[in-house]
Amino acid sequence: MTLVEQRQAARVVFVSSVLLRYEQGRVMEASIDTRNINLTGLYLETDTRIPVDTPCEITIRLAGATSSMEFKAQGVICRHDQNGMGVSFTQLHPDSHLHILNLVKLHAADR
Repeated sequence: MTLVEQRQAARVVFVSSVLLRYEQGRVMEASIDTRNINLTGLYLETDTRIPVDTPCEITIRLAGATSSMEFKAQGVICRHDQNGMGVSFTQLHPDSHLHILNLVKLHAADR
């Protein structure tokens, strides 16, 4: 039996970056795989380690082939591992919530 491609639409690929502002004006920028974003937070692959429980402002930038967008959230550093760190959202604007929900749905459909 041969499987036939059933999708009619092309997959959408985003290049993403995250800008973290923390500790009185310090800024860190990192690339992010959009599969590492969900409605409760995100995971950054980075060598930088901001202390756990540090509050931060997150700006997520998504850029596609013909468009780009940016959304913001408030968060706190929640964990570290050998490859990066996790950020939990503490406040998410309703528009940002909708954008993240759409990203999660997009990547769930790719599985």
